[in-house]
Amino acid sequence: MRLSERLGESGDPSVRRGNFLQGGRGLRALLLLLVAQALFLLASPLGRAAAPSVLVRWYGHAFIYLIASTGIRIAVDPFGDETVHYHFPGSLQADVVLISNEANDRSAGERIQGSPQIFRSVAALGTNNARGLLFRGILTFRDKSQGAIHGHNTAFVFDLDGIRFAHLGDLGHPLSPELLAEFGKVDVLFLPVGRDSLMVSELDKIASDLSARIIVPIAYRTELSGDLELRQLEGYLDSRPNIRWIDGAEFSLSASEIPPTPMIYAFRGTP
Repeated sequence: MRLSERLGESGDPSVRRGNFLQGGRGLRALLLLLVAQALFLLASPLGRAAAPSVLVRWYGHAFIYLIASTGIRIAVDPFGDETVHYHFPGSLQADVVLISNEANDRSAGERIQGSPQIFRSVAALGTNNARGLLFRGILTFRDKSQGAIHGHNTAFVFDLDGIRFAHLGDLGHPLSPELLAEFGKVDVLFLPVGRDSLMVSELDKIASDLSARIIVPIAYRTELSGDLELRQLEGYLDSRPNIRWIDGAEFSLSASEIPPTPMIYAFRGTP
């Protein structure tokens, strides 16, 4: 049998030429398909490097713990064991600890391991650089009487992975225009909602004045709050429509996930 017969070729040159052209079109079609698939993968999330994100974890009361994509770990207002009764994580390490005031429910920096840099209340005022983290401590008060009743409070603002965070500590008064200018616009606001020194309408104005897009309520009453007199979370939420419930006690967030309109990220239950 001739080779052309074994290959199924025709002896007619025009037919052979047609087969060749058909084969060429098939090859081009295959190449175009491969190129299209490659472009799809490049345009899809699977084809792109993951956007840097921050892990936000709530350990109870006002204690917030953040891990940036760079690996830096920040603990804010870790609680002591004399006031609230949340479980304190064993062997928790951090690089930076920020303490808003010296009350026991917020000042237990010694419980954090890993030899962190600790910035305590008024000693943290102004712009600081802690292991590469630039943050600002802003002088506020724990009451509406310039601290005459409950003393000073330091609020903190800092940027991680393109997201601007603010932790208000134990803020007890509305923010003046001068204070708002120190904060700038905030993406994620850790808002202490439990103190009755601030009405819910005043809390809402603070969040609005800071242009916060994500409001995380903290420092409200639960069964683990001990003898602290605090408003319950439901008293602040009051059936609002813009609530995203967080199962568990943590979430991850990238800059592209910041909502265009304000949302409340509320933790379901206790950690």
